[in-house]
Amino acid sequence: MPIPGRRKQRRKAVLVLVSVAAVMAVAACGGRPGGGRAPSADYDDARTAATGEEAMAARQDRSPRPIEAVEISSAGFIDYVGGSGRVAGTREATVVSESQGVLQRVDFDLGQSVSRGDVLAAFDDRVERLATEQARAASESARAELDALQRRFDAGAASRTELSRARAAAAGADAEYQRAVKRFEDRRITAPISGRVARKHSGVSEGSFLAAGVNVAHVVDTSRLQVVLAVGEREIHYVEPGARAEILMEVCAGRPQLGSVQSVAAGSDPQTGSFAVIVSWENRCGDRVRSGMSATVRIEPAVAQQVLMVPAAALLRRQGKSVVFVIEDNTVRRREVAVGQRVGNRAEVLGGLGEGELVAVSALSLLNDGDPVAVTVTGRSGEL
Repeated sequence: MPIPGRRKQRRKAVLVLVSVAAVMAVAACGGRPGGGRAPSADYDDARTAATGEEAMAARQDRSPRPIEAVEISSAGFIDYVGGSGRVAGTREATVVSESQGVLQRVDFDLGQSVSRGDVLAAFDDRVERLATEQARAASESARAELDALQRRFDAGAASRTELSRARAAAAGADAEYQRAVKRFEDRRITAPISGRVARKHSGVSEGSFLAAGVNVAHVVDTSRLQVVLAVGEREIHYVEPGARAEILMEVCAGRPQLGSVQSVAAGSDPQTGSFAVIVSWENRCGDRVRSGMSATVRIEPAVAQQVLMVPAAALLRRQGKSVVFVIEDNTVRRREVAVGQRVGNRAEVLGGLGEGELVAVSALSLLNDGDPVAVTVTGRSGEL
């Protein structure tokens, strides 16, 4: 008959053996108690690979984002040097009164066309006329005496001293006559050039008193016009005298006027730092053009250096660097680029891009490196 204590010990041993066998079986199958899987390097690698495949599959399943792109190309860095200014006549004259008195007549008005020498206004000139006639008579008398003394000197009947005095007297009489003529002419205010009256003094009217030195009128010759532009130091070296220019004015019905650079300042304005450039042209718009109107000018640059261009709309700033999204096989790739000077909507490419590459110019804030895209090419960067 078995001993009770030994029977209990045998039962415990059987239970221990069964538990050990169960644990070994689970370990052999790569599992762990509770139905989980034991962590291992092979398990982690498999899980990472599965995650990458899922990400790739998700990316492939994503529909391409529609974007616009521009092809990188070369062009002249500056297509034109532009500016705007006020139109003026190449010949303008301010008419100033050189005498004073009561105006007897006024023969001009604003906007009127006048010819050189036309009388615009006149004072009473009776006294000046008499003085002129008297001075002319005195000059003629002094000239006759000089001629008579010259004959006597040639005959040996007069001294050289007497001849010198007669010459001085004749010269003095001639000078006085010229002054009298000038005073007489100053009683009439005439147009110094042909053109149109741009301004008229408010006090110029018949019967009014006019002092000497008053700006009576301003006459502008509008047959040939000019405009003064202020050009910055970054562009002034592209401008040379004689360069072709295109002038746009609203009164010319959108038809550009062709002109040229007349002169370029050798120094800058101390207040603005800009350089004065004068562009002139023949007026082909007739009397519609007025002095003081505004005009927009485009000057053909003297230097036509060809450089790669990138649209300003394609540039982003990331960590202080310029980047673009380049399209490669219908996928965008972010790329750092070196950018030089900027003019208008373009910038010079110093490095990072090549001729013919496509760069995105729309939806930049929504793009990430590697995104699939559907591209519409809108043009070439050099032609913007």
